[in-house]
Amino acid sequence: MKLLVVAATCLALAAAVHDRVISVESFDGFKVYRAFPEDQDLDFMRKFENNGVYDFWTEVRKGKPVDIMVPPSSQATFTRQLTERGVRHEVMIPNVQALIDLEKAQSKLGVKGGDHDMTWTEYHPLEDMYSYLDHLEANFEWVTTQSIGKSGEGRDMRIAKICKSGECGNKPAIWIDGGIHAREWISPATVTWMLKELVENDADHPDLTENMDWYFLPSHNPDGYAFSREENRMWRKTRSDHGSIFGCMGVDANRNWGYQFNTGGSSNDKCSDTYHGPEAFSEVENTNVRDFVLSVKDQLVFYNSIHSYSQLILLPWGYTSNPPDNYDYMEAIALKGSDALTAVHGKFYETGCIPCMLYIASGSSADWALGAAGIQFSISMELRDTGSYGFILPPDQIIPTAEEVWAFHITAIREIYSQLP
Repeated sequence: MKLLVVAATCLALAAAVHDRVISVESFDGFKVYRAFPEDQDLDFMRKFENNGVYDFWTEVRKGKPVDIMVPPSSQATFTRQLTERGVRHEVMIPNVQALIDLEKAQSKLGVKGGDHDMTWTEYHPLEDMYSYLDHLEANFEWVTTQSIGKSGEGRDMRIAKICKSGECGNKPAIWIDGGIHAREWISPATVTWMLKELVENDADHPDLTENMDWYFLPSHNPDGYAFSREENRMWRKTRSDHGSIFGCMGVDANRNWGYQFNTGGSSNDKCSDTYHGPEAFSEVENTNVRDFVLSVKDQLVFYNSIHSYSQLILLPWGYTSNPPDNYDYMEAIALKGSDALTAVHGKFYETGCIPCMLYIASGSSADWALGAAGIQFSISMELRDTGSYGFILPPDQIIPTAEEVWAFHITAIREIYSQLP
């Protein structure tokens, strides 16, 4: 009995430490370190990943640096242990709260006007994004919107549908979603900017809307996004409750898809940022997207779920490093898109398979879209930057990021269309 009490006490303390990190109101003094582990150090680094104290902004991976947010009370211990092990490390972000404060200060500079509240010079709440969807629907007869279902907390998950020449469903179609991970604010900002460019500047590229239908989902995880804005800027997961004895909430929505679910690269720990959920499609947000995508899957020739950060174009599979049969097709198109992206502002996004570039990650939406829905060009992207700001990319980089990502899309999508039978 004493052993059980001690074990329970230790687990409770560990959870309390974890909850202190994930529910902190201020990140003042938190630092993001970049570590450079050698192959023999990977297991050592993974012990840090699982201790509940540190927030791994990138996961431990062979031959790659690892970015880790560390609270002030743990920094001396953290750096001492890395030094003793001989793991080279440096400070990437000396004070996380300073970047959050900069993000807030820049967000006060936007000028709102007209019949919607979007500016793309700041990061907006979901309500502002939806005001922009309303604006498009009211002013362009070939734009409609639809709620594909409610989130766990009852928020509408609205998509914009861009379909000229009659009803949607008669042409090849494009799917773009953002914000599946809550703290990746640049993602929904970029998705809505691309929607604006496609519709409001239609005259500059009429072939894109004449030849194809488009579906945009600005926020795949609206509850998590709201929580990241109102409670915890670093929140990643959904906000579902799966009965954690420690009160840990949420699921990594990009480990919860029903293709190769829980076959590696996700966690059984309900307090982990990569918790895959109790079963595939346990998250209502994912079932909403799944059901809509399946209803139009025979149209879809392009699927992209947009993330941040690291500047990567990621191709399936995520669950294994063995490539799918159509890998060469996807890679050739993605590389053309990457060249167009780099030509805009000089930023380089590396292209490759998910485990090659990052880590094994089963249960992802990109794998499901290819493996289950049969969409032959299915990718995800990690947007700016490469670590100087990480998830807290300043608002003045929204438009440049969106411009280069748009260049990728129009190049890749035109290439796909040119190869259709």
